[in-house]
Amino acid sequence: MSELFSVPYFEDNFKQHIEMNSGKASRINAMNSYYRSVVSTLAQDQLTKNAEVLKRIQNLDEAYNKVKKEK
Repeated sequence: MSELFSVPYFEDNFKQHIEMNSGKASRINAMNSYYRSVVSTLAQDQLTKNAEVLKRIQNLDEAYNKVKKEK
């Protein structure tokens, strides 16, 4: 299992979200939906420190770009 909020964690979640939404949304729309959801949640999380939130968003962004390049 991937470490929580790591790049592999987010990659796995992107792929699962794409699969769950196949037939309902395009691959990119499914990825964008997941991305916006996570960023919104992290932005609202007042319990985490700023550096942690920034690292999670960086990992999310890196995973987004990796999965987006896949076919």
